[in-house]
Amino acid sequence: MTRPYCKLPELVELFLSRPLVTVPLGAKLLKVRPKAFDLMLAQLGGGLPRELIGRNRYRAWGIV
Repeated sequence: MTRPYCKLPELVELFLSRPLVTVPLGAKLLKVRPKAFDLMLAQLGGGLPRELIGRNRYRAWGIV
C-alpha cells in the first residue's frame, strides 16, 4: 500500500469531481484505508474541503 500523502493530488481531484465524499467512498476510490483517508483530510486543513454533515458516524465532506 502506498503512503497516504502520495495520494493528496488524487484526493483534490476527487473533491473536484464529486460534490459530496464520505470516508468509505473516498477510501475505496483512492484505494486506501478509511483511517488513511481521515489523515489525508487532516493534512488538507480545516478550510477545504468542509465537513458538510456534522455527525460522528456518517461524516461527509465537500467543497462549498
